Amino acid sequence: MKYGMMGAFIKIAFSKTVFDYIEKEIPEIDMASYKKRVSEKYRQIVERTPGIGSMKDNMFVMTMYAGAFLIALYKEADGKLDEEKLKGLIKAASYCPLMVKAKKGKSAFTQREIANRTRQSKWSRDHIKEYPMNWFYYFETVPGKEEYYITHKQCGICKLTKQEDCEHITKYLCMMDYYTFEMQGAVLDRTKTLGYGDDECNFHLMSRERADEIGFVKSPDAK
Repeated sequence: MKYGMMGAFIKIAFSKTVFDYIEKEIPEIDMASYKKRVSEKYRQIVERTPGIGSMKDNMFVMTMYAGAFLIALYKEADGKLDEEKLKGLIKAASYCPLMVKAKKGKSAFTQREIANRTRQSKWSRDHIKEYPMNWFYYFETVPGKEEYYITHKQCGICKLTKQEDCEHITKYLCMMDYYTFEMQGAVLDRTKTLGYGDDECNFHLMSRERADEIGFVKSPDAK
């Protein structure tokens, strides 16, 4: 991928929130050195990662840049980001001001959103040989209901963490899905996740009203 404007944008979008979190949780870290090392590592990860198409064709382009930045934060923390701190970092990043502005109050069930996901899921399958680092997935709606299914057979973040030799943190990065969909008024049910070593990610999304209608209860096996 090219670093460019998108690389710079993602860095700006997350930096204040995540570095404030790191400074609070790991007070002994040399923040000036850490910020410099993260910036350098982030650019390196971006530039060695094969592209996955344009933003117009693929909504996951931004996700891949964000994943690269989070991986850089983890790798340059010198082992000081344990499981609980990493979970906290992911949550903090998910609710950074620009993410909230982009997602909060914007329904995941508009006709435009449905049409976009339908088109892009087909594009992902049609172009997987051209962009092997990309996601490969299916999108299926429930007619007449604010409800749909997304089934990922391949995941770009899983491929990115494998490339960066940190596959063990993938399942924590997957937590962002719950936060971002929640901001869009959606309830996510997922019991299989590629980041946990399953054969697919079985997203089931529904509006809060639809969840109430069907009596949804979160699965004890949720991932």
